[in-house]
Amino acid sequence: MMLSHHAWTIAVRLWWWAAMLRVLKQILPLSTLVRLMHRRAGNRRRSGAVERRLETYLDMAGPFPFRAPGNCLERSLGVYRMLCGLNAAPELVIGFRHSAEKRVEGHVWVTVDGRALAETPESVSTYTTVVTFDADARRRGASGFDAMLTQIRFS
Repeated sequence: MMLSHHAWTIAVRLWWWAAMLRVLKQILPLSTLVRLMHRRAGNRRRSGAVERRLETYLDMAGPFPFRAPGNCLERSLGVYRMLCGLNAAPELVIGFRHSAEKRVEGHVWVTVDGRALAETPESVSTYTTVVTFDADARRRGASGFDAMLTQIRFS
């Protein structure tokens, strides 16, 4: 399997950020991670072609580097950064659900124009959204979760 130049660029960026975030998420709260990953687009025009290439890469399956990072927080923060830089107005979404084993499971994904990237509507609909961060890294949380969000660390 060959990756195009564009896919290699996407892969290198996502995997580099995933490696950095693997450490940083242990010590920094979520809101700090989002501010760190936020990137101003400046006067850059939004590019649907780049967004499509990014989503194509996210849908790829296979061994490293032919797939996106498996950890949803690391992957989504990298995607959020890239899309902010492309002036695509992404939102980073954090949700939780109860599993069949009566555990609480969390998931992080990115939306653009209200559509979750590289996720099916059915898969994200099983999660209750607790907080979103807009393209300017501003947090909107469900009521009652603000104090908890400052304490959340991800593994």
